[in-house]
Amino acid sequence: LDRWLYAAIECLEYFPDQFLVMVSQQLPQSTNNPNSLITYKKILFDVIMKYYSQKKETLLATQDLDIHLGIIKLIEKGKTDHALEALQLYLKLLAPNISEKLHRLLTFLAIASESEGYRLQKQFENRFVIIKTCTKFILQNRTLSKPQAELVTQFLMDNRSELFKAPLTLLELTSRRLQSLLEGQDPDINSGFTFCQRVTTKEYEDQKQQTNKYLLALIQEMDNDPTFPSKQKKKLIKELQKYHSLVYCSGCKTTCEFCTPNG
Repeated sequence: LDRWLYAAIECLEYFPDQFLVMVSQQLPQSTNNPNSLITYKKILFDVIMKYYSQKKETLLATQDLDIHLGIIKLIEKGKTDHALEALQLYLKLLAPNISEKLHRLLTFLAIASESEGYRLQKQFENRFVIIKTCTKFILQNRTLSKPQAELVTQFLMDNRSELFKAPLTLLELTSRRLQSLLEGQDPDINSGFTFCQRVTTKEYEDQKQQTNKYLLALIQEMDNDPTFPSKQKKKLIKELQKYHSLVYCSGCKTTCEFCTPNG
């Protein structure tokens, strides 16, 4: 078999029996004749398109829209390396059968999109036809524009050989965790991921001063509020002092350790 036919038959392995029976009934008995080979490819392509087009759910689930939007944004900004890594991580979350279906389908589509292969339509290039035809069952959502969805399909096809590999960052993290286990350390102490945004020392100091300013204003407002009982006022101010010891109020009317120079 040539690579076109081989990739197509790889896709058929996940199809229901009725599709396989339909294919076997339509295929010519011999592929030695060039015309028979063209017919063979046309039938296979049509069956693959029919199978995926009738599916209610796209291969990339609609509930993962936030992930899809993030990946699209990375591609649009030209951050293709980050988009590839995000897709590698995302595809690891897919069910194994969906991931394998997508892998085989993308391999077939990439081969079928080559101009020197079987011509799908006379008036358009194969790549154009495939992207327009297949996007609807790979990624479809009302929130996404058609060009955005097609951009993802194109990116998937162009990077199919790297998509299903483990991203380098994940391999490095796994290696570090295994090393921690071998050394008798607790691998859960440091997950390898941070969920905060780094700031400079100056930004940190500026934010701290701003926070202290607002806390001081809150203390003074509370102190001047006649509706607050004095006892409760002292208690709340002491609580603030406990967690924000650098905030010092010298002008409060309430007498407490927090509001005195020695407090």
